[in-house]
Amino acid sequence: MSNPQSSGLRGDCVAVLGIGLLSTAVAVLALTTARGVVQENAITYSTEFISGWWWLAFLLAPLPAALVRRRIATATVAAVALVLPQFIAAAVCVARYRASGWSDGLEGLSYLHPVLLLLATGAACGLTAAVSRRT
Repeated sequence: MSNPQSSGLRGDCVAVLGIGLLSTAVAVLALTTARGVVQENAITYSTEFISGWWWLAFLLAPLPAALVRRRIATATVAAVALVLPQFIAAAVCVARYRASGWSDGLEGLSYLHPVLLLLATGAACGLTAAVSRRT
């Protein structure tokens, strides 16, 4: 017979791993579909070192909040698993700008995306925790 605590811990690990894999998939998709530096005409260029697919990560923000009812620690680790790949994607984006020679200092604003994702995830977890305490 399996221990209920062991199966609960196994389920938590699977949930955290799944959230981390989904977040990593979004980051990889956004980085691989970016167009880079594209010459539009004789004097105009456009630069894209991470694509709009990156915003899909915000659809994953409620997932750690769903784990708040099980364990706060699990939700916290899940939030880290969600946000960490997005910080890495931002670092890759900044490195791409600098390596291409198109760096102007504003590429550092790429880090706003994972910071906002962290705030959104924290807000969702906090709201879920507050609601679950009332019920």
